[in-house]
Amino acid sequence: MTKITTTRDIDTCHMIRKLVFVVEQGIGLEEDIDGLDDTATHLLATDNGSPVGTARLLEKGTTGKIGRLAVLKAHRGKGIGAAIVRAALAEFASRPHLTEARLGAQIEAVAFYESLGFGQIGDEFVDAGMPHQEMVRPL
Repeated sequence: MTKITTTRDIDTCHMIRKLVFVVEQGIGLEEDIDGLDDTATHLLATDNGSPVGTARLLEKGTTGKIGRLAVLKAHRGKGIGAAIVRAALAEFASRPHLTEARLGAQIEAVAFYESLGFGQIGDEFVDAGMPHQEMVRPL
């Protein structure tokens, strides 16, 4: 059973992010650890008590920003990523001053986010050496 909660267990979130972004995707650790974690809300997905996914939520004005979404490879394709995004949207919706959610999607994940109601805006850009697309969804 997958459960998604907010967490202060940043070490576990960092472990998941390191396995996905640094080890699997070859992104430098300094790209992932950017100094914003202390001001963020972190989501942690667990499957039968074991950590399997995470995301980081930030605010800027009336925008909620979903970032650092990572699901361990062995647990992909089970709807965990979508459940984390839905939990992030619910968290943002509970904050009345927020009107939209944004994220920078890796290009291969654009269709995944479109299936969750996000639309593409602007031009493709490079982040951490990988092509991304800015996406937005009203809350």
